[in-house]
Amino acid sequence: MPHRGAETPAPPATSRQPPPVERFRPADLDGVDWRKLRATCPVSPAEAPDGTRVWLVSRYPDIRKVLGGPAFSVSPIDPERGAGTAEANESIFQDPPEHTRLRGLVAGPFAIGRVERYRDSVRATAGRLLAAMAGRADVMADFAKPLTMNVISEVVGVPEPDRAMFQRLSDQLLVPVSEAHGVVALEGWKQLNDYVRELIAHRRRTRGTDGGDLLAHLVRAQRDQAAVDDVELATMVLGLPVAGYVSTANAIAVAVRYLLEFGWLARLRAEPDLCPQFVEEVLRVQSGDNGESMPRFAAKDVRIGDVTVGKGDMVVAPLVAANRDEDLFADPDVFDPRRPGLARHLAFGFGIHRCLGANLARLELRVAVDALIGCGLDFRMLEDWKAVPWKVNMLGDRFPERMPVEVRAADGGS
Repeated sequence: MPHRGAETPAPPATSRQPPPVERFRPADLDGVDWRKLRATCPVSPAEAPDGTRVWLVSRYPDIRKVLGGPAFSVSPIDPERGAGTAEANESIFQDPPEHTRLRGLVAGPFAIGRVERYRDSVRATAGRLLAAMAGRADVMADFAKPLTMNVISEVVGVPEPDRAMFQRLSDQLLVPVSEAHGVVALEGWKQLNDYVRELIAHRRRTRGTDGGDLLAHLVRAQRDQAAVDDVELATMVLGLPVAGYVSTANAIAVAVRYLLEFGWLARLRAEPDLCPQFVEEVLRVQSGDNGESMPRFAAKDVRIGDVTVGKGDMVVAPLVAANRDEDLFADPDVFDPRRPGLARHLAFGFGIHRCLGANLARLELRVAVDALIGCGLDFRMLEDWKAVPWKVNMLGDRFPERMPVEVRAADGGS
């Protein structure tokens, strides 16, 4: 934790409550027959776990319309204003113009040209973590989670000595709010708020304008342009590592599943040029296992297909449905990196709320797969994928609690 001296400016204020994100989660969609819905009722009425009436959209073009359409808000509609009701503690999960301003402020550090400079660092971290794996290991705890936490922390500006603590508190936060009445999650949120406030104050006092990390970028923007207030600054510094680390770790776990369970590790070692397509197919199929886009709320009456969605209605546009639409992807339940049109998948969402960290996540996943292919190790899953316990967290992701594997040298040695 950065030390706060007597001369340190007052830390920025932040919300003491997490964003109200437990609206609809991927687990709530388990068992939905997307093919049948598309054929019979592509915009169908449904009920959220709390009893709220929602519209469930299942066709690829309709999902794009909802996610990218200006008639939909990411927060419940204020009937007086006809606009969303997001508060500052939801950071970039707001509607324009607030979203446009904040997204524009932080987009630069996540542009593809900027994230490429982290490739060597990601490769070195992946190699170090794999070199330490022997005998029995846990892909989540020993590889995927520390890799992605180190990467997003470097991008954001969390000091290396603090990253294990940041991961621990993030994991504490990433439990359902309903679990133990939210006590665990809320305490994690409070501690992360306190840490981030102190970190920002420390950077302002010392080297806040140095370097190219996101925190330095935001401190400069606040100082020189008054482009971001204290709550927004702290919320983005807190939220981006939490959201960015677990979703990419989950994608890595899905990739490892296909590498091991379906023999793709040996295939890619024989045909490494197929690795980019393998990564894209992982991204397509992992939608639904690892999170969904936030629900949308109609800011006015909107026609979707043959249905008129009323103003204020909640609309759920699942990425898993779009990425398994047979009109776009033949045999969508089959894992096939050679399939045509793979670039059309919506794993990172669509429209102005498309995942800010898409370029970074794709880089991390590609480097992780490359490292696994070239590490000289073989792995054997010790639990069936469907038997591994999963959690559903307050951000809408669900993820394997563990992924135990046996690790041995590729030549059969130990």
